[in-house]
Amino acid sequence: MFFVFLAIKAFFAGGIVLAMSLLAERLSPRVAGIVSGAPLGGLISYYILGLEEGIPFVVASIPHAVAGMSGVMVFIAVYHEVARLGGRFQVLKSCTASLAAQLAVSTVLSRIHFDLLGALALAVASALLAGLALRRALDVKVATPVRLTLGLLTLRAGLAAAMVLSVVGIASVLGPAWAGVLMGFPMTLLPTMLIVNVTYSADHVNALLKGFPIGIGSVICYVASLPWSYPAFGVHMGTLVSLLVAWGYLVVVSLVFFALRHRR
Repeated sequence: MFFVFLAIKAFFAGGIVLAMSLLAERLSPRVAGIVSGAPLGGLISYYILGLEEGIPFVVASIPHAVAGMSGVMVFIAVYHEVARLGGRFQVLKSCTASLAAQLAVSTVLSRIHFDLLGALALAVASALLAGLALRRALDVKVATPVRLTLGLLTLRAGLAAAMVLSVVGIASVLGPAWAGVLMGFPMTLLPTMLIVNVTYSADHVNALLKGFPIGIGSVICYVASLPWSYPAFGVHMGTLVSLLVAWGYLVVVSLVFFALRHRR
């Protein structure tokens, strides 16, 4: 059974990152950023945690998971600011600085007692601030996408799978508070960012990140609904119900986004 769960985690994580990177290349980095705010990594992680650790464990972790979204906002804001500086080893510097900033925030958050309302207020406020920090990022598009080979696809999927497996494994060991905070780790966003940054440029990554504070509302809706959906419907149906709540948010945001673009 352990290896079945392992295969499921790896398969879905790899598939999500492949989809996001292809969306950024073939459509628009900003649209990919909005869609990457969907509860993709969180869905996989909490579904597995629900089956392995039980519903009470998941419910106990939710306030910290929602508060942990502020750590993701710090992560993308720091990556954006360091990437703007450019220079040699830009990807390495951006990645190191942003991960260090999120680790510092996550450590603090794990030691604070949150109720769901306070966690929601912190998450929404941080998303608004991150959106303001990224508002001047250029809406660049990929002019000539790279040719996809089997080796390249395997590398992208493998990077994402390794990251998700590591985060979920650590979360299971450290208890509900850290499990919640770690659910905010950009386990599918980070590989997508690295792929786009290395393959194209920092401007393309910043365009991707510009849409993320809008899309993160979907994750917040998903996670915040789990304390109701999991006890009421169980892990399987509860996941589906919360996913419908999250996608409802994304549908509304997408309609507003495209209506505003059309008006311009």
